[in-house]
Order: sequence, then structure tokens, then C-alpha cells
Amino acid sequence: MKAFSRFTGSLFSDSNGIMAMGSFLLCVLSGIFLAIPYDVSHPYESITLMLLGNSHAVFFRNMHYWSGQLFLIFTILHTWDYLSDTGKIETKRGVWIRLVLSLLVSVFVMLTGFILKADADSLQARRIIDSLIRSVPGAGEFLAYSLLGEENSFQLIYVHHIATATIFLFLVIFEHARIIWVKARSFVALALVLVILSLFFRAPLHDGLNPVVKGPWYLVGLQEVLHWLRHPGWSLLLIFIILLLVYFLPQWKRKRAFAGRKIILGSFFLYCLLSITGYFFRGESWRWIWPWQEGYREAVYFPFLPAIPFIHFDQSTIGLLNETGKTESCMACHSGMQGFSPAHDPAAVGCFVCHRGDPFSTDKNQAHRRMIMSPGNLADAALSCGTAACHPDIPGRVELSIMSTLSGMVSVNRFVFGEAESPTQASHIQKIRQSPADHHLRDLCAACHLGNPKTLTGPIGQGSRGGGCMACHLDYHDMALADHLHRHDAATPDTLLPRVHPSLSLRITNDHCFGCHSRSGRIAPGYEGWHETLLEAESLDSPEGFRILDDGRVFTFIQEDVHHAGGMDCIDCHTSYGLMGDGNTYLHKEDQVKIMCIDCHFSGPASRVSFGQLDRETAKIAELRYEKHSERQYIKGSRHGTFLVNAFEREGKMFLTGKNSGKLHLMKPAATRCSEGQAHDHLSCSACHSGWAPRCIGCHNEYEPGTKGYDLLANRYKKGTWVEYVGHHLALPPGLGVKETADSAGKLTRSIIPATPGMILTINRDGYTGKTQPVLFRRLFAPTEPHTTMARGRSCRSCHNDPVTIGYGEGTLEYHIGPVSGKWVFSPRFSSNIHDGLPEDAWTGFLQNGIPPCSTREYFRPFGKEEQKRILTVAACLVCHEEDSKVMADGLINFQEVLNTKKKTCILPAWE
Repeated sequence: MKAFSRFTGSLFSDSNGIMAMGSFLLCVLSGIFLAIPYDVSHPYESITLMLLGNSHAVFFRNMHYWSGQLFLIFTILHTWDYLSDTGKIETKRGVWIRLVLSLLVSVFVMLTGFILKADADSLQARRIIDSLIRSVPGAGEFLAYSLLGEENSFQLIYVHHIATATIFLFLVIFEHARIIWVKARSFVALALVLVILSLFFRAPLHDGLNPVVKGPWYLVGLQEVLHWLRHPGWSLLLIFIILLLVYFLPQWKRKRAFAGRKIILGSFFLYCLLSITGYFFRGESWRWIWPWQEGYREAVYFPFLPAIPFIHFDQSTIGLLNETGKTESCMACHSGMQGFSPAHDPAAVGCFVCHRGDPFSTDKNQAHRRMIMSPGNLADAALSCGTAACHPDIPGRVELSIMSTLSGMVSVNRFVFGEAESPTQASHIQKIRQSPADHHLRDLCAACHLGNPKTLTGPIGQGSRGGGCMACHLDYHDMALADHLHRHDAATPDTLLPRVHPSLSLRITNDHCFGCHSRSGRIAPGYEGWHETLLEAESLDSPEGFRILDDGRVFTFIQEDVHHAGGMDCIDCHTSYGLMGDGNTYLHKEDQVKIMCIDCHFSGPASRVSFGQLDRETAKIAELRYEKHSERQYIKGSRHGTFLVNAFEREGKMFLTGKNSGKLHLMKPAATRCSEGQAHDHLSCSACHSGWAPRCIGCHNEYEPGTKGYDLLANRYKKGTWVEYVGHHLALPPGLGVKETADSAGKLTRSIIPATPGMILTINRDGYTGKTQPVLFRRLFAPTEPHTTMARGRSCRSCHNDPVTIGYGEGTLEYHIGPVSGKWVFSPRFSSNIHDGLPEDAWTGFLQNGIPPCSTREYFRPFGKEEQKRILTVAACLVCHEEDSKVMADGLINFQEVLNTKKKTCILPAWE
């Protein structure tokens, strides 16, 4: 510090105290010129108008800002000189009191200047200081009102800044130094430095840009202290103690004064350390961040911006900017744009809040500097969608959601390759490395995560992957799509600016879901009734009856989901917390889902809540979607307390409103048969009501080092890739399996849910490792919700007498009746696999227990041998008895009692 003081002294040929006085004079002089265009009743707007239309005012604003910064710096150095001098301080007590108070007033005058910008960071700083002052016992309310005035007014702060505090400092400086003007040489040198700073570096004005509100640099240390202290008011006590020590220094003897100086200077060093920590190493959510970490600049944010060129907009342009509602230079070129949703119209929020850049520059290159072309990508969502003024809590939730982490996909894939002991481990797709399993993900699966950035303009379509917030909320309506296609036409000049902006809204269509959900479980096409084939588009005589996707895959129609047939979109069922996450991490996708069939198809009275009982996010969605939202009664779901914002009661009936279409759908209660008796206690709704599910068997994966591939995570081409050779694509009623989970008390819950081949495949790793290794074979089924719901449930025979459903695979399941007993015989369609001897499409052997590992979940398994016997016992009854017969109806209530009272002519199977 002494070395720095000597450097400044040699630079300006004067003491730090004199330089502080010179900086103060220049600050006051520039402030006089700045006060002319500044409007205290509309501070932020008046500053933006200066930046856009008054370059002279910009210069004086820059001068005022930088001279104020130098005044505070030189004041600190001058104070340091006093405190580090071991000699006795020879100053009258009254003068010394005023000098000590002037330290506080110096910070106060700087702080009031910072608040008078009235941007988002300044307003936040005002709230923090106001809360801190109000914590003073007894006098807090009075002090806060006396220093800051009314909450929405800047008048008193302005008076203190230009008069009260400034006059007090003038008097103290004159009383202390006995001069007003500094030496001409020092004044000119100081003025020259400030002119250069003002020409090249602009005084900051930003609107909620910092993920962590850092405030002015001289209060960043205080912000750190406030964050860590349990009672923020203690910080005022610490400040008071330091000032008290400074006050008593002249009165103490040499030894005590020396100790006091050490305490003060030590506190100063500690504050500097806290300031450096908070300013340079404190990122979003108070996390520590190093300069070499990705996104460091955005997380910390350095406010030094190039000065605005001395170019004027003419008055007509200024008038145009004023008409937009947000005074930003963007609209000078992009005025007249259409297509915005009301909440994202530039008149309401401007352009900068989403796209960043420099909204006050008249230069194109500077205006587009660090601009975000596609806002909402998770890498920079905190700077666009997630700022304090917009949706600050959502990007963090989305980053933890299963659609961002792909935790289940990663852990299952590693488990399949033998690189993980369990398919249920917390993982993140963006943290995978270069193992065979992780390369397999990179080559075949890793594109479909929300963190994958959207880099090109255009609508969300079948080929879209990722895009963060835009993956769901970007809506290219007809006008926007026509404008986009026109500008990308080969005959269109490259200089043509867009005239229609896509909408950002809650209108989330099935097309938004289709791109990612048309692979793996094929839920999106299945919901619409389409099943993938192995046909090539070129081989079709006619495309009639088929659907050819943009990537060339050919689909054939099977049967659409009853909800899709009724005009329902995916978003009509799925909720914001189920899609964007709720802030918790989940291992598999089914863990994050917040909706269940019984939330709509409930038995008995619905659990209803008023608008005031909704959580903040659901209430906001209801407000945006529906008129008279506050008068409605909403349904509370049975899982996680989910609120169905689009469900309501009318004339004693419950309806679900299409979120996009507005169409009413009657919410029918579950059929009595679904819940009567004991037979189906553990049967899930989808186990009975799923019409079909895609089944992929006989797949083979191998690494081909000479084949050109594409790293879906890094988004770049490379040499060498994993290649998947498909066996068979089948569309059949889903198999069923047993889900067993235990609660915190250890109580086991058992349910029967649909199953589909997750991985019946072989993996050859020779090409990747460069040496001969045993071929891996996996027979793993996965739990699934096929989204192919039928209104009428499956028949009894379609479950009990179907080998696919039980887990044996396709084939013939016959009941041979003998004189005394019967015998079940299964003849598979597919030959046995050489690795485990089971039919190619089977999950388990006929009347055998499953061979572990047999599932992509630890809690999921095929029916065991004893369970198969019970299923086939019922199937034996169905060989003779009709499904709607009294015997089978009684069996639903108590099957064991039916067996006990069976006729002698009933032949049951005998088991070995």
C-alpha cells in the first residue's frame, strides 16, 4: 500500500490528500453539467436518453463517475497515510470528529450516486442498504427515511448527493486542508487522466446483468459480510467500532495508538480480501468460481464498457425509441417488428433483457458485442431468461431436471457396458468422458439434452435437439415462419433484417416434444399412433399409409392414443414442475413425472383448492392462460400435491381444458372394474389400458474406427464411431413386469407396470479397445409408459393367455387338457439366443425365474416362476370360461374362493 501511495505521489507530484481534493472538485464541476439533462423523477430513462442522443452529457457523466471513483481511492490512500504514520496525530478534537464522519459521508455520497442510476443493480443496492439501516435499534426507521426517503422516490437521495453530503465534504476539506484549489500541474494531470478514461470507458448502466448483485466495488466486501453474518445488523456494529477506534487514535498514548492502528489496518486488509473474493471469485448462487472456469466472465461480469461514440440520433429516431416503451438503440434498426407475445414485447421488456449486447450504442458492431442470438440456452440462461427481473429460479431447476442431466440414460448405458455396478446412479450427460460407454452415448444418444445449445434460427422441428428454454417456449407462428423462410431464400439479400419475431409463450405443441421423444421409447410418434419400421423411404411404391420423418425414418400407423384422438396435446397433462424440474435431482425420468392417471380419472370427490392456495408458479400460469382465474376451483393431484391448472368443475362434472386448443374434455372417473376386488390391486392403469408398445430386439453395436462419426455432445465430426445395427422393430401389446419399491420405513410397495425391451443387444468393443474382448450380451427390459392409451382396457385373455405379456416373447401358448390335469406348452416364434438360451425377444424363460441382471432398473423384474403359475392358472380358466362370465367376475373379487368351489370338470394345470 505504501508503494502504491508513493507511485501515485510521483505520478501526480502531490499528496494523496491533494489528489483526492482535485478529484472531488472535478466531480463537482462535471456534476453541475450532468444535472442539466438528468431528470430525478425518471432517472433511468433520462440516463438512457443521454446515452442515445446526447454524447456531450455522456462525456460529463463519464467524467463525473470516474472522478468520483478517483476521489474515493485517493481518500482511502490519504487515510492510509495517516493511519500508517507512527507519529502522533496533531489535530483538534472537533476537526478530527468531522474528519472521521467525512469517511462515512464520502462513502454515502458515492453510494447515493450509484443509486441515482436507478438500474436494477442500483435498486437492489438501495433495498439492501435500506434494510440494513432499518435494523438499527430504535432509530432505524427514522434514519432510513431521513437518508433514503420514500421507497419509489429518488428526490431526497438526489438532494443529499448534490447538496447535503457534498457541502459537508466541502466544509470538512477546507477546514482540514485550508485550500480550495489544488496546484495547476496536478489539476491538469488529473483532468487529463479523467478525460482519457471518459473517452474510452463508459460509466456502467446495466439492467440486472449480474447473477450475483455485486453493487459498487467499494461495498462488495460489505455484501460478503452480510451474506455470512446471521444478523446483518452486526455489520453496522463492526463499522461503528472501527470508526470509534479511528476517533480515539489521537488521544491514546503511543503503545495503545500503535495497537489501534494495527487493528484498523488489519480490518482494512481483511475487507480488501473479502472485496476481491466477492468481486472476482463469487459466481451465481454464491458459488466459488475460478477465472479459468467456463462462463467465468458471465458469472462475475466486468462492467467496463467502451465509451459510446460521439454520434447523435436525430430527434425523429429518439421519438421512435421513446414510442417503443424501452429506450434502447436496438429499435433504431429493428423498429416495427411484430409477432411478440405480450409478456415479451419490447415495449414491456426491451430487447436487451433477452439478447444482451449493448443497448445504448449507436455503432452496429458495439451494439452486437457479446449479443446472445438465441437466448435461453442453458449456458447463458441466467443472463437472459433467468435474470432477477424475469425467471430467476427456473434455469437452475431446468439444469437439475432429468431432461438436462439424462441421468438414467447415462447410468444405464454404463451399466450395460459393465462400467457401473448399478443402473441407478446419479449422472450427468455433460460430465461424461471418453470410456467405451461414454463414447457410445456421444455417438448415438447425447444430442437430446436441454443443455445442447440452439445455434441456428428457425422453428423447433423434428431435427431440433436441446435449446434450453427455447426447446419448449419458442413458437414460430405462421407470420414468423413466413418471414424466416423469406429471409433464408437464396434470392433474398443477406442484409435483409427480420420483420417478424417468433413468439415466446406457453403455447407448447406436440411438435416441440417430437424431436427428442421420437427415439428410444418412441413415445411421441406412439402417442400419435405411428410405429417405426425398417423400411427405406426409397423402397416405397407410394408414401400413402406411411409417415416419413425428416431424418428418413419410415413409420406406419397402428393406433393412436385415445387422448390424442380427443385432441389433447402433451402439455395438457404434463405440468411445469414435471417438465422443468422442481429443484431436486432425479435418477430416472419416471421419478420426475408429477402426473398420474388417477389425478384426472379419480374415484370419489376431487381434492379442490382455490386460486389463493396455488403455488406462485402455478398461479402465474393460471393467470396467463385463463380469464377469471381467481374465481376458479383447481384440482390437487394425488402425487406430490400437483395442481391441475387446466381442470375445473361445471354443473357437477369435471372438465380438463386443452391448454392450447381451449377444448373441453370430460374427466371420466375410473371404471368400477378397475378397483373392485383383490385381483387387480397392484395393477397400474397403463398395464391394462396401453394398446401397444414398440419392441426392438436383436440389435448389435460395434465400434468402427475407420468410419466418420459425429460427437453429439461436442457437436463436431470425428473419425471413428459406434454403429448400431437394428434387428427387428415390432409393435405389440406391452409386456408386464413387477415394480417393487420400499418407502423410508421399509414398507414394500408392489405394482404391475408395462415393460418393453430396453436393450436386447450384443456389444463388440474390439474396434474401440484395439484388442480382442468378449462380446457383451445384455437382455434388459425397461419400465415404460407407452402413451398408447385405449379407452377400453385389455381383455383378460390378452394378458393371462399372451406369452408376450407374461415375458416369454412371441409364440404359441397352448393349454393341453388331460384326464386329471392340464399342461401349458409354449412354442417361441424366435430361435434361442446363443448367449443365454432364451428366445430372441423373451424377458424370462417359460416357467422360470428371471436371470439377473434383467432390467434397466433395480426395482423392476419379470414375473417369477410362482407368479407365472398364478397367471397361467387364471389363463387355464379362460380357456373354457368367457371373460364376462360369472366365474371370472367372481374371480376378480376373490380368485382363491373360486378355486375352492370349482366344479370337478374344471381341469387346472399341474406344475412340475
